[in-house]
Parts: sequence; C-alpha cells; structure tokens
Amino acid sequence: MRFAVLVMCAGAAAACGGDDADEHHHHEGPDGGEHHVRDPASEPCDTGNWFELFPDLRECDLAGALLDGANLRRADLSDAVLTGAHMHGVDLFTAVLARAAAGDVNLDAASLTAADLTDTDLTNATLLGSNLIQADLAGATLDGTATDQTTICPDGENGPCW
Repeated sequence: MRFAVLVMCAGAAAACGGDDADEHHHHEGPDGGEHHVRDPASEPCDTGNWFELFPDLRECDLAGALLDGANLRRADLSDAVLTGAHMHGVDLFTAVLARAAAGDVNLDAASLTAADLTDTDLTNATLLGSNLIQADLAGATLDGTATDQTTICPDGENGPCW
C-alpha cells in the first residue's frame, strides 16, 4: 500500500489557483489545516529540514542521521537514503519506505507494523526487537539483515525471520 495524496478541484480552477497557481501548491488537509504538496526536485529534504517536511520525506537524504525514537508514523520515505541511520525505537507504523537505501541502518526495537518496504535495500540492517507484523518486504534486499527471537516477523511469528 502506498501513501497517496488525492487532490480534487471539482471543476473550479479558481478554487485551486487556476493557471496562476505557484509551484508550491497548497490544499486544505483532512484535519482542516493546510496541506502542502512537496516537489522533491525543487524542495530537497535532508537532516537539516526533514522535520519541517514530515510526513512527505520522499527522496530525503538522511544517511547517518540520528533518529532514535522518532515518530515517523505514516511518513512517505519512498526512495529515501537512510544508509547508516540510527533509528532505534523509531515508529514507522504504515510508513512507506519503498525503494529506500537503508543498508547498515539500525532499526532495533522499531515499529514497522504494516510498513511498505518493497524493493528496499536493508543490507546489513539490524531489526532486533522490531515489530514487522504485516510489513511488505517484497523485493527487499535482506543480505546480512539481523533479526532474532525478539523480532516479530511479518507473519506475526517470532524470529529469526529469514
């Protein structure tokens, strides 16, 4: 499952800015607040600004970042660079990490429940004590990825998972 943003202008081009809309298009979010649709090409994301851009962290360069205990629930980290990041105890419930580069990442004690990890490179990552229930690991690279009996595997069984 992928995070998607559905934007509807119900035939009224003026309501969405019409032809004069700037590249930083804003819409009202589901909670009544403003929702910004980010363009990763013109608004890069890295360790200096990721918190301001949350939950849209597509293509974010967080290599080596210290994110222990961060709340990244429902974040879109598609195509992000997480190589060597410290993410102990991070909450990635239903987050999308599709195609992320996450080799050598520390995801010990992380919540990855129902996370989309399709085609993610998890080479030499550690997932000790992590919860992977219903996580989608289709096409993920798991060479050297560490799990143990404290890890809850995608099928709900205790690890090691592979």
